[in-house]
Amino acid sequence: MYFVDRKKIEAQLCYLDNQIILLENQSNWNTLMEKAALERITHMMLEVVLDVGNSMIDGFIMRDPGSYEDIVDILEDEKVYSKRIATELKQLLLYRKKLVHDYLNIDHQELYDTFFTRVQALKEFIVAIHDYLLNELGPVTAFKN
Repeated sequence: MYFVDRKKIEAQLCYLDNQIILLENQSNWNTLMEKAALERITHMMLEVVLDVGNSMIDGFIMRDPGSYEDIVDILEDEKVYSKRIATELKQLLLYRKKLVHDYLNIDHQELYDTFFTRVQALKEFIVAIHDYLLNELGPVTAFKN
């Protein structure tokens, strides 16, 4: 029997969707505040992908990941989403180390361009997770067992 905290995953996906909206609705990231916001938005996008990925892996008893990239690969291997989405997500994950550890050397235009051009993959990630949960667990009901 699986234990998947569907409510938490749904909340995380909603949070990711809100971060996507923030990214798409702002085109200039020039001031110190805007740059800080861009860093936070993109960092949290990555954290949601990793957190949701870990929840899916744990909940559906998939193989243990050895790295952040492995989280993405496992979900691809388990047919949660396509190879194309996995490839795009791994390109985004390359920025996690810079956002967390090398934050003094961030090229904000490059960061924005990279995430903005791959935002569709994040949207498709949300849909893919929803679809997988629906297929594996069935529709959400108001009743608990």
